[in-house]
Amino acid sequence: MRAEKDDHHYGGQAVLEGVMLRGKDDYAVAVRRQDGQVVLLHEPLPAYANEGSWLRWPLIRGNYALYEAFSLGMKALQFSANVAMQEEQEKAAAEAEPAADEQPGMLSRILMTLTIAVSLALGLGLFVLLPAWAVDLLPGSETLSPTAKNVIEGGARLLVIVGYILGISLMPYVRRVFEYHGAEHATINCQELGGSVTVADCLRFSPLHPRCGTAFILLVIVVKIIVNSFLGWPELWLRLGLRLAVLPPIAAISYEILRYAGRHRDSVLAKVLAYPGLMLQRLTTRPPDEQQIETAVYALAALAPDVSLPADCPAPRRVDAALNPIAAEEMGNGMAEGV
Repeated sequence: MRAEKDDHHYGGQAVLEGVMLRGKDDYAVAVRRQDGQVVLLHEPLPAYANEGSWLRWPLIRGNYALYEAFSLGMKALQFSANVAMQEEQEKAAAEAEPAADEQPGMLSRILMTLTIAVSLALGLGLFVLLPAWAVDLLPGSETLSPTAKNVIEGGARLLVIVGYILGISLMPYVRRVFEYHGAEHATINCQELGGSVTVADCLRFSPLHPRCGTAFILLVIVVKIIVNSFLGWPELWLRLGLRLAVLPPIAAISYEILRYAGRHRDSVLAKVLAYPGLMLQRLTTRPPDEQQIETAVYALAALAPDVSLPADCPAPRRVDAALNPIAAEEMGNGMAEGV
């Protein structure tokens, strides 16, 4: 017998060969190994992240949601990378090719930290500051009104983002992540709009979802144009500083719009607000296959009381703490069968 329908709105992201989903009080990451086995990480969220916290107040929850999504996303990505690393180590051990005497766990954490720092710097420079500076280089820009310059800046920002997405989508492993992104959306759509959550049912649903982070990016661009229009077009140093300073309130406003569109999917206003973001999602999602959908169902079944793991799905290997890629036997000691 299925549990009563869960009305919580789940969210998450794709990771390397897997999906991370966030529930009310916990989150789960399901990663599929090359041998077909699914490894599941299921942990509680910090106590201060509960629904009654002031961090969930309107216009505050947006920025906290960004921080939480970034923090959980990095942890989920690290976990998925560790699963792949451990599988390679198991293969090397089976082939009598011992790895070098090193500490890959510490090394991977250092590399991840450096990668995040560099990525944040490049992201702010490429997507926030560069468009604000580039408008001044256009012929005849000095004759344009501040509003026109802000609109051009927003268009340039969108072009940079679209070009970046198209560029990275040429990488095979990124295309796989986009397919898992589609699996995440299709599974959540099935849980929210359908009856039972099975692989066959999920495949019938769209890989697009109005609460997606890709839609959030487009909302930020539009809201940013509106807010920046009230700030005029000051000198470059002040303009760049203002672009960074207004990011928190812009993120807060954009989050509330996205939240409304996601929670009122049948209303005309919500459909109008969601449509541009859904079109942009076509760049960051791909139709998933059955195994990718199944992996997303593993993650959702760990969180949603109304979702059960299909009977024909083998029990995953579960870990109750962050996966240690150094020693396979340590992972085995922290596992239990079943969901």
